Amino acid sequence: MIDILAIKNVKYEDYDEIWAIVRSLKHPNPHIEQIQDLSPSWDLFSKFQNLKKAGDWNQKTFQEIYVPQFLNEMKSKNARKRLNELYLKDRAKKRIALICFCPDESLCHRSIIAGLLQGCGCEVAGVKQDYAAYFKAYKKG
Repeated sequence: MIDILAIKNVKYEDYDEIWAIVRSLKHPNPHIEQIQDLSPSWDLFSKFQNLKKAGDWNQKTFQEIYVPQFLNEMKSKNARKRLNELYLKDRAKKRIALICFCPDESLCHRSIIAGLLQGCGCEVAGVKQDYAAYFKAYKKG
């Protein structure tokens, strides 16, 4: 099973592996592996920061600006490799936590990663809804 949650909610002892899907991890932790391949690029992260500072970060900008670029980034060779690795770990019944700092999953790349995993049949927990529509968009684009 793959749990997708905010870093503040992780209980290290509950998981075989914990992946921080963040671009920057200020305080390294021996229990956490940083996986930049499943985090937004610096360009996309900057767009997010600028939208947030301008008061324009919301579902509309997330769906119209963030989601398409992030889905495109997930088509890179390294991102696909990591997503396949998660798929295989799920099949092997490993308990994996994917974590980042965002408090609201619906405005976070965690929801997109959840959807990609849900769409290919992984058992995903820790999210409030089914995001498999992101998998369909990923396959179309």
